Amino acid sequence: MSEPEVSFLDLDIRRCPHEAHRELREESPVYFDKSCGMYMVLGYDEVRDISADVETFSSVTGLLLVKEGAIQDRINAIFEAEGVVPTNTLVVADAPEHTFQRALVNKAFNAIALKKMDEFIDRTVSRLVSEFVGHGGGDFYRDIAALLPSLIVADQLGLAPEDFAKFRRWTDAVVSEANPDNSEEQQIAITHTICELHRYVSQKADEYLVNPRPCLLSDLVNAELDGRRLTRRELVSMFVILIAGSHDTTTSAMCSSIRRLAIDKDMQARLRGDHTLIKGFVEEVLRTECPVAGLFRRATRDTVVGGVPIPAGSMLMLRYGAANRDPKTFADPEHFDPERGNASRHLAFGHGPHTCLGNMLARSELNFVVTRMVEGTKDFSLRGGEEAVGWLTDFIVYGPNRISLDAVPA
Repeated sequence: MSEPEVSFLDLDIRRCPHEAHRELREESPVYFDKSCGMYMVLGYDEVRDISADVETFSSVTGLLLVKEGAIQDRINAIFEAEGVVPTNTLVVADAPEHTFQRALVNKAFNAIALKKMDEFIDRTVSRLVSEFVGHGGGDFYRDIAALLPSLIVADQLGLAPEDFAKFRRWTDAVVSEANPDNSEEQQIAITHTICELHRYVSQKADEYLVNPRPCLLSDLVNAELDGRRLTRRELVSMFVILIAGSHDTTTSAMCSSIRRLAIDKDMQARLRGDHTLIKGFVEEVLRTECPVAGLFRRATRDTVVGGVPIPAGSMLMLRYGAANRDPKTFADPEHFDPERGNASRHLAFGHGPHTCLGNMLARSELNFVVTRMVEGTKDFSLRGGEEAVGWLTDFIVYGPNRISLDAVPA
């Protein structure tokens, strides 16, 4: 049986890839997508193995952050004149740079810092949910999900409240910068906006070198390992990556969680009656509605994945959402079960050295949002059925970008 012809550039597949994942994975754990020239890795074991093999599969692909192509010279000239020329960091870096950068960030993301973030998250979520429910609902995406990650990153940047409107514009630019559908002029306009963020981060970094304060950016500015600190290019590029990683993915997972509860009143009632189920519920949402459609790797040598030959230099996309529904790992994978024993084995945050460093922060946000929504309401439902939900058509991020709710206060 020949594989079906599928293009992951198709907007309908981007909006809902699950059926395409299932059909293709039944034929092979790896599918070559002619439309974008990439090998799509669909099997759980294959995605996990590639994530761990950083020698055969490089994270430096020229597709994210430091890109390749004719337009990049024009963009780099803007960065050089107005901001900071990006350098590959964290998720798009290889050892030894990645090892050094990750070690410094891990020092900043220590238990004390995460505890302080939890306190801020809970206060912020409680306020946002109270306002949302008090108005009888609204667009959950706009009023809570898209707002919360920006508020958290702004707090960790030490952003002045009056600068938040600018920060939201900068954050939107960082997220949209990775869209492969951008025209050249759109990409140029986005670059100018991102340079504003570069200058702001750099200015704050100078302040924190002289007067440290308890926030993530200050910790990164002043952290050192074996006498070495982050360069300014590394620092700014790293913060751009942190913003991108904390924004649409967490936002989408929040919307997927609340949509699940809005259409499944029995589940909503179960969580309202037993908060101990919330942690498992969140993990199962991350498994079934993985907010990161996939990330990229470049083969450094000829190899074979899932029986498919992969030539050196080939681009691969690790399709986490497909891997998370692989029946070889998750029994009855289409069934949603908040008490699934192995749900936390999902790959929503990646695997290996590049596991998302903000995974505990994202989990905290999701748990607080679900908890406060079921605590603060007697009921919430979609305002107008499934037409109340809009869906992203992004190549990298999957999930709702609009979810209108009616909410009844507790």
